[in-house]
Amino acid sequence: MKIEIDKHLHIGAAVSGGADSMVLLTLLLDAGAKVSVVHVDHSIRGEASAQDSAFVKEFSEKKSVPFLFRKVDAPSYAEEHGISVELAARELRYAFFEELLTSKKVDVIALAHHLDDQAETVMMRFLRGSGVRGLRGITDRKGYIHPLLGYPKCDILAFARQNGIPYREDATNTDSEYRRNFLRNEALPLLKTRYPDLNAVIGRNAAIFRELEEYLLSEITPSYREGADVYLPVSVLERHPAIAKKSIAEAVRSAGAQKDIESVHLDAIYGLREKNNGARLNLPFNIDVIKEYGRLRFVFREELAPYEMPFSPDGRYDYAGTVYQFSEGNCIVPGRSFDRDKIPPDAVVRTRRTGDVFRRYKGAEKSLSDYLTDQKLPQTERDRLLVLACGSRIYAVLGHEIAEQAKIDKNTKNILIVFCFKGET
Repeated sequence: MKIEIDKHLHIGAAVSGGADSMVLLTLLLDAGAKVSVVHVDHSIRGEASAQDSAFVKEFSEKKSVPFLFRKVDAPSYAEEHGISVELAARELRYAFFEELLTSKKVDVIALAHHLDDQAETVMMRFLRGSGVRGLRGITDRKGYIHPLLGYPKCDILAFARQNGIPYREDATNTDSEYRRNFLRNEALPLLKTRYPDLNAVIGRNAAIFRELEEYLLSEITPSYREGADVYLPVSVLERHPAIAKKSIAEAVRSAGAQKDIESVHLDAIYGLREKNNGARLNLPFNIDVIKEYGRLRFVFREELAPYEMPFSPDGRYDYAGTVYQFSEGNCIVPGRSFDRDKIPPDAVVRTRRTGDVFRRYKGAEKSLSDYLTDQKLPQTERDRLLVLACGSRIYAVLGHEIAEQAKIDKNTKNILIVFCFKGET
């Protein structure tokens, strides 16, 4: 077995102590690479985890290789975040990897995934409903390489035995309660009784999906960003479903989704082509998609609490990242200046409510909701609004419009001007 490496790179070899990672480390050293061992104790197996760490550390010292170590508590993290222990361990492990890459302690992380891992990953993603991107399987990406991906597990074990490479067995690998272990220990071996070359076949199909992914990326409608949000033109929904859904998937990733987007999510967003303006979808990974005025808007979902404070001419009101203040003036600023003396003494600055009514300057009275619709104000911006109100009567939509009831006229003596600027939430 041999691997090709760039000797100019400082490689962080992710070593668990298992046969595959110990073989990877040995091959890297034999190839003359500059290597540091990266090891994470996930605290899943108690004393056994500690023994694995001691084993890897001792081997690293014997080979005079730097040992970069972190101990995490995956079970507690899983419980706190309501996720599986598998996912918790992965998130914590990769957080450590990212720290090492960001701090330049290593240039790249080498992972010991092999051909059997590739087959398991593709099957897991297939069963979960992943699209083309997920069915590519394990791929190299910025900061991460997989030198053993072309080798089956049996070849790696044989190499370890032939070369006297020590390793430890992880007892959890036999626990089929874990989804990957179920595929590894039960489902895939059963399929191999009929299809002996199954892993290689899955690996070849993953390569086909990688090519297909490259083609789709060359054909998509690109998204664009305005502020914190990501947009696609609604016209993307008129394209071929494969191109439309791939465009959507990339937009969701641009908006911040970290996990694989599943076909059920893409189908739901694609289904917005049949929905009216203002239709909204709440997706996992904290992203909302809103169909609005010729665009699909992808935004992080925020849970904004109702807000209400007494109105004061010299008050300061912080809400959803915007600060609102009033200042005395002597001129008219369209949409921003109003007659202070026309505001009732029990007025408040608050978020909007059902039943609010608003009459813009020289306009007809209507519900605040209808006014905002007329102004084509996106739903996410409506949720961030503050209004100056008394009861259900709106005297000002702060930063946007002043009501007829608060307009400045020839009798006005005290003018207030609304100022809005980005601040602390």
